[in-house]
Amino acid sequence: MRVRDPDELLVEELLRPPPLDQARASLEFWQRRRAALRLYRVTARREAKRMIRITREQVAAAERARYGTGLVGLARRLLAGEPFPWRFGRTRFVVRLAWRVGPRRMVDAVAVCVILVLVVVLALQIT
Repeated sequence: MRVRDPDELLVEELLRPPPLDQARASLEFWQRRRAALRLYRVTARREAKRMIRITREQVAAAERARYGTGLVGLARRLLAGEPFPWRFGRTRFVVRLAWRVGPRRMVDAVAVCVILVLVVVLALQIT
């Protein structure tokens, strides 16, 4: 067994994403701070915007570390009662694009599959 250097262990610990609760609290802080800043505080607002972007990345990394990635991670996340990892505002665009570009039967088949998956996920959450 190889003995690891304490410096390597420290670097690994520092590069690890923060706990999910801490990352979410940090994101909420920066969002509240940016909302409270006056318009003439340009530098402070710019800093808050940059920190919001950084903490969103940290929250995403912490969620990936806690729940995993792919369909298994999505299932774990939904079973834990967490919201979907994506925003629904963009899905309208995707649905409209698929409806215009895709063949009608394929769009219908995908819509039926999505509805079935949502029913199964909701059924799993209820039980």
